[in-house]
Amino acid sequence: MHRNKKTKIVATIGPASDSPEKIRELIEAGVNVFRFNMKHNTFDWHSDRILRVRQMAKKMKVVVGVLVDLQGPEIRLETKNQRTIEVKKGDEIAVGYSFNNHGADIKISHRSIFKILETGDFFLVDDGFVEFIVVEKGENYFVAQATNDGQLGHRKSINIPGKNTNLPSLIKDDLRKLSLAKKHDVDFIALSFSRTKRDIDILKREMSKRKIRAQIVAKVESRQAIENIDELIDSADIIMIARGDLGIEIPIEELAYRQKKIVRKCRKKHKPVITATQMLESMIRNPRPTRAEATDVANAVFDGVDAVMLSEETSIGKYPVKAAEAMARIAYFNEQKAMIRGIDSEPNGSTQLIVNAAMAMIGNQDKQLKISTAIVFSESGYTARVLSSFRPKIRIIAITNQPATVQFLSLSYGVTPLFVDEPIRSFKFYHEIIGRLKKEKLVKVGENALIIHGRHRGEQGLINSLALEKIK
Repeated sequence: MHRNKKTKIVATIGPASDSPEKIRELIEAGVNVFRFNMKHNTFDWHSDRILRVRQMAKKMKVVVGVLVDLQGPEIRLETKNQRTIEVKKGDEIAVGYSFNNHGADIKISHRSIFKILETGDFFLVDDGFVEFIVVEKGENYFVAQATNDGQLGHRKSINIPGKNTNLPSLIKDDLRKLSLAKKHDVDFIALSFSRTKRDIDILKREMSKRKIRAQIVAKVESRQAIENIDELIDSADIIMIARGDLGIEIPIEELAYRQKKIVRKCRKKHKPVITATQMLESMIRNPRPTRAEATDVANAVFDGVDAVMLSEETSIGKYPVKAAEAMARIAYFNEQKAMIRGIDSEPNGSTQLIVNAAMAMIGNQDKQLKISTAIVFSESGYTARVLSSFRPKIRIIAITNQPATVQFLSLSYGVTPLFVDEPIRSFKFYHEIIGRLKKEKLVKVGENALIIHGRHRGEQGLINSLALEKIK
């Protein structure tokens, strides 16, 4: 098991990876969070597989997060009988609000799209692999001509670059899926095509109605999200750079620059950030990644992301476990070599002051006083995340008595969360914790550890302390 890597791995679960055996193998390969793409499969399928992940994590005695991904204001096509349609350059297809409109081959269940698109407009399908131009338009249909060969699969995404679709933040099916999130007490809820703070606020309101405590992942995949990135970072708990759609919505040459800038902004605000889409895409079919893909994962590590994500590689690919293993190996090796830039973060309260002091000690240690571990006591997990955002080379072990905090920290770089079933407001049980850490081989006798007491619920920023201890 890749326990020593710091970069977390998110793996999308699907037919290629949903058996208990494959789930176990993926966890052993280094997967920290399983993503459930709610745009595919049935309610019952997702419910059953979430239970499988929870049961396997409990059996293996490891922390594994569960992330459900809602459709949000994303456009998806539907094909008759869910079949795949082959198209050649020059072929024309009819697209309708229903299959009864103009003998439609494809259905789009957003009436506003038929008002937005005009004759001569372009749109793209499946992360831009197939492009169409609108050649005829009616009230609830249009006819489009393919500009290249390709395939139209059921439930594939559609992008209309340069157009503001004004779609609702959540569709009716998303609200139904929130009941599944509540039932299984999932850890993270991702909103596709998050555009503004208002989208996040609407999701928060719906979650509050259902008493869902999950953290919100804002998926950045449009020009509008880029323009509002600061308010999205402030309002969401976590940011995902979803490069598939983002690389269509903005010029492709901008993508790497935007990725690096967003990662930097997230670290400065102490918010976890995930890089996603096509990271090891060739491994859907092949047992080894390309050189470019290996470099892409390594560059994400050099950027300082909290997590990297696998999509079709693990959901429908031929080699899901090999893909996770390759990603873990690439991440682990490059973490040792990376000189991740520090962040200029003005202290905002005692927690950040304590963390800044801890980083000064970590950065100025000599051979006689080498610090190998930071043990952080925190109910909310905030202190651990602040320390994590600086990307220290040492281990971070977060001790908390909040089960939800343990799960939330499954997405934070370099953090090993540990649950304790007792108050953590004092050092009274310090020796018991150290004994447990030694038993689990997270620390060893003779090494130096920073002991940080973080903030607590209802007393944020008021209980902070820093100590240097030698493990005995």
